[in-house]
Amino acid sequence: MGDSTGAERTIGGVRAGGFAAGGALRYWGWRAAAATVGRAPRPVAYTAAAAIGHGAYWLWPRGRRAMRENFARVLGTRERAVLDRAGRRSLAGYLRYVVDFMALQRHGWRPPRLVGEDAFAQLDLLLARGKGAVVVCMHYGNWDAGAAAAAARGYPVAVVAESLGDPRLDEEVLGTREQLGMQVIRLERAGPSMVRALRRNGLLALLIDRPVPGEGVAVEFFGERVEVPAGPARLALATGAALVPVAFRRLNEAGDAFAIDGDFSILPCDNGTEACVRELTQRVMQAHERFIRAEPTQWYMFRELWTRRENGAVPV
Repeated sequence: MGDSTGAERTIGGVRAGGFAAGGALRYWGWRAAAATVGRAPRPVAYTAAAAIGHGAYWLWPRGRRAMRENFARVLGTRERAVLDRAGRRSLAGYLRYVVDFMALQRHGWRPPRLVGEDAFAQLDLLLARGKGAVVVCMHYGNWDAGAAAAAARGYPVAVVAESLGDPRLDEEVLGTREQLGMQVIRLERAGPSMVRALRRNGLLALLIDRPVPGEGVAVEFFGERVEVPAGPARLALATGAALVPVAFRRLNEAGDAFAIDGDFSILPCDNGTEACVRELTQRVMQAHERFIRAEPTQWYMFRELWTRRENGAVPV
């Protein structure tokens, strides 16, 4: 569950660094919620998650402003009713994802029906190069389901995770991923471990939709300039790994079927210039733009991604 959406902070995430204030409260809150979700029938849990999401949208001014700004770009409108409807559906969808994750802790992995399984054949062709693949995701659909599906098929999957502020909560969340067959790499010591995962011809899953104004690489996303992490492209250049933007799009309300959307055509450039980093990152973001357009409200971004308004737009 990373730190990128902004929602994880309210549900349980803080930056790495020991036993943060409020960590115990987060831990026991998570335990209580997981126990409740684990006993409830999935449709009931989904209904409750949707209701909480719709209500929380109106009670969270900062998140609401960010969602309006983000969806204004994605949907190409500043009509308040349209943006609010999209924001409510996105927050409700994110909480359904949390329900799915909590259910894993109690019931274990139940493989969903996947549409687009030929994606694994395309992945195999890339891995035949022997240099691994950087799988670049966004907070979209259910990225954990995608990683678990790959691990269940025998692919070596490594994911990078940030501490949630309480070692017990880390064990709850990160331990669940390990039980699903993933190698969890802690963010605070990620560098060498990420390179090793790729040099073993494995899959390294990273999330790219994190605002990094002044620190990342500038690309175009939904027609406007945005800065996103350059790490995935730099890793590909350093190791020769392929870059694979991918999304796992929920296909039904039951949460038992997903479409695999991916681009398996991005290989590292011949040189490691900054222009190459920008080119690779731009191609990744173009792919994710296509994925998001297919179902915009399955993108869970609750902090404003476009931090510089070059067109002078007024916040909605």
